[in-house]
Amino acid sequence: MPRIPRPYRLLFGTALGALGGAIFFLLHLPLPWLIGSLVFVAAARVAGLPAEASRRARQAGFGVVGIALGLYFSPATAVLLAEEAPLLIGAAFATLLVGAALAPVLARVAGLDMATAWFASLPGGAADMAMLAEAHGGEPAPVAVAQILRVCFVVIITPNLMVLSGLHGDHEVLSAALPFDPLRLGLLYVACLGAAVLLVRVGVRAGWILGPLALTATLTALGVQTSGVPSWLSAAAQVFLGANLGSGIDRAALARLRRFVPFAVLEVVALMVLCALVGVGLSWLTGRPVGDMLLGTSPGGVTEMSLTGKGLGLDVALIVTMHITRIFLVTMLTPPVFRLLHAHKPTPAAGE
Repeated sequence: MPRIPRPYRLLFGTALGALGGAIFFLLHLPLPWLIGSLVFVAAARVAGLPAEASRRARQAGFGVVGIALGLYFSPATAVLLAEEAPLLIGAAFATLLVGAALAPVLARVAGLDMATAWFASLPGGAADMAMLAEAHGGEPAPVAVAQILRVCFVVIITPNLMVLSGLHGDHEVLSAALPFDPLRLGLLYVACLGAAVLLVRVGVRAGWILGPLALTATLTALGVQTSGVPSWLSAAAQVFLGANLGSGIDRAALARLRRFVPFAVLEVVALMVLCALVGVGLSWLTGRPVGDMLLGTSPGGVTEMSLTGKGLGLDVALIVTMHITRIFLVTMLTPPVFRLLHAHKPTPAAGE
């Protein structure tokens, strides 16, 4: 059978993602364009269909989402978040401690070396954590699969559970409420892509989302008038992001790691439950709405959890900042802490 050219595989994956998003939207499911795209593309990949996703489209989608989220950082919000530094740092450390505590358990039950288990357990980017695991003597493939499963589980389960639980707020969806000015948005988008490229080139792997978010948030906090992001553009960006997440799961990868996947799923569920308990505890200690704290401490990605908060009317600026704080700590502290705790310790085999 002749191999299908890549442009057609990309087109098929994008169309399938858009179809899934449209169906989920018509069914009034939470975060429909992202989750629908993810589910349809992942199902196609597991079924062996030639669905692929474009990395460049994902990067373009990150730019749109970063701008939409950055619009929540009003001058008043920026002052408030500066006063919440203890909460931000405490929440990030608590979430990372949960992942670090689960790493030895995963190493023992799955028979993994500690480097693989460590970077598979901490919430981070699939590519980043896999690369770090390999640099410390671990196996990148299980790490990538565990991280992809974590994001997919959190993205699919968390919004639905929060809707069923009635956890929503009354914050306005600012990106759609602000007037849409094509010229202003176009200029801002170009500047944001420049910021993203700069961050990526200096080694910040999450630069495609953090660059646009940081630049837009700074301009908004300074009172600079920009433009809203229309709902159709936000939906298109989410389709690209969901398709990219779904394309990370295929039949071959699951077959190679079939003995590891059940342990990875159990570890993801444990991580979600423990992080939820951290969120509830922080809500009780600080008096903050439990929905904000649950999303802020969730082991999902900043993009997905912020979009969930946006759709539920929660405090997006707080949720974004909590996740950015955790991303910073993961990037800075994970490798040295691993070397300090585990670099010279043997990993027990499964069943010992």
